[in-house]
Amino acid sequence: MKTYYLNSSLNTVFLRKMFKEWATVTAALQLLLLQVTGQAVKSGLCIENDCYTIHQDSKTFQNANDACSTQQGHLMTVRSTVANDAMSTLMANEHGDFWIGLQLPEGQCTNNDITLRGYKWVTGEESTRFSNWKGNDSTCTQQCVSVSSDLTWEERPCQDKLAGFLCEYNFNKTCEALPADTDLSILYSTPLGFQGADLRSLPPGSTATCSPSGFKVYCSSKGDWMMGPWDCQIDNGGCEYQCQMINSQPQCICPPGSQLKDNKVACTEIDICSIATCEHTCVPHNDNYLCMCEDGYDLDTDGKRCRDIDECKMGQVVCRQDQVCVNTPGSSECKCKPGFKEDDGKCEDLDECSSSPCEHNCINVLGSYQCSCFEGYSQDSKNHHKCNPLCFDIECPAVGCAEKTNSSMDCNCYDGFVLDTRENGYFCVDINECEMGTYCEQLCDNSFGSYTCYCHDGYSIDSDEYSCVPEDTEEGSGTTGVTPVISILVTPTSNYTVEGGTLLTSGALLGIIICIVVMTLVLVFLVHHILKQRTKWDISSDFKSSGAEREVGLQQVTTEKYIKIPLFLNRNSKTDMNVLLPVNKIKPAIS
Repeated sequence: MKTYYLNSSLNTVFLRKMFKEWATVTAALQLLLLQVTGQAVKSGLCIENDCYTIHQDSKTFQNANDACSTQQGHLMTVRSTVANDAMSTLMANEHGDFWIGLQLPEGQCTNNDITLRGYKWVTGEESTRFSNWKGNDSTCTQQCVSVSSDLTWEERPCQDKLAGFLCEYNFNKTCEALPADTDLSILYSTPLGFQGADLRSLPPGSTATCSPSGFKVYCSSKGDWMMGPWDCQIDNGGCEYQCQMINSQPQCICPPGSQLKDNKVACTEIDICSIATCEHTCVPHNDNYLCMCEDGYDLDTDGKRCRDIDECKMGQVVCRQDQVCVNTPGSSECKCKPGFKEDDGKCEDLDECSSSPCEHNCINVLGSYQCSCFEGYSQDSKNHHKCNPLCFDIECPAVGCAEKTNSSMDCNCYDGFVLDTRENGYFCVDINECEMGTYCEQLCDNSFGSYTCYCHDGYSIDSDEYSCVPEDTEEGSGTTGVTPVISILVTPTSNYTVEGGTLLTSGALLGIIICIVVMTLVLVFLVHHILKQRTKWDISSDFKSSGAEREVGLQQVTTEKYIKIPLFLNRNSKTDMNVLLPVNKIKPAIS
């Protein structure tokens, strides 16, 4: 099998491995950085335009609030049952105490008669519609509030380091979750550090990744989803590998050996055969590809196209004696010869006449058939299965007339005739080819449905039945007059024959007999006339005298006129067979 290689200067396999290792190291460094800075988020959720996160990181109250502010947030304010329900969700299965955003200002004592007991939220507000104090202790030292797994509020020194803290983030608009699709799974990632597939509301800057397509969308500050790539400064523009600003527009770049998917953000390994131009089959081979051909084909010299093998010409197929080898695309087969059919493992003659292909007569022959016409008909020059009646006059009624949709008639005419429409019907009128001056080189004789070319004295008709060529005759050979040309009926092919040995009708035969009788009477008259004149010459010679000499001048002129008698009418080439018979005329002597 011939193959073709496409060389590549890049070691794509090595580069792909390097890219995967680099991505793994980068992810590990990012996780380590979050842990060091205390930004590791265990979970989070959003309710309408407010988002909440829980962090497992031991910090004092102030340090915890500072950590929340790095993402433009603050410690959680639980001012409603809705916020309390969100905190309940985050605290499920948690142990230990977590800071919330409630503290007693320095120099102020607790007042158990009001809802917040003199405490203020880290936002500076004192209003609330909800509280859940654990005890009724009073103090005048600076205190902060924490919650435990039972969600009760407990006062404690602000310098204590607890198990973690809860953050709150407020946005003008958030993005709703994408419509669910049974064929896709969607993973949401937020800039707050938490992700999930069942989130109902997403903060701006969040991304949604659809699997398995890898399609990504981005939640904008307007609260709608944008297709990637977007600003390269935000989540790498949504690009899987690298985001670059090209002409002030973000564009995703893939590593060598990979290409962007249709979503313009994800990368996929380049299918080397996708750029190959193999006609049949492309097979990846390392960093190249091979072009291969299917059975029955050879690889062309260009290494891409496939050339069919002619098994018949190469002698690779042996058929029975009554079969022939037929080449097919990519293969070959043995079939019966034309005019034969397969019957019980043998090639039997096919009787084409059984389907009546001929208008008149059909004769089945071995491997073929022959059409012929009844007497007085000839085969159509264009369709040898069809027969047309012959015309032996200057005009005949048209044949095969059929009415059209517009009330006009569609008729056929014989060869050498043209259709003439009259008030009393449709007729086929003989075409006088001789008047056109283009059918014969020298002389032309028109006949019904045909014409005959002939030449001047000293010339003979050429094999093309049009040109005249000089005759090679010796001086005094006696060749005079015009050389006639007898039109011969063209013999049809073996598949198309005309029944009957001659087309001579009874009328033509009667005409020939009458002509012979007339010619015989003319000859008898001439002989009698000559004998009578000779007698007059003998009598007149006795009256001559020496003084009165009388001269009698006699002049005899003989001409030959060829009368054309049509014997055969050529149905195909518009020529007929003519016999030219000479008739002698004698002019009387002039005294």
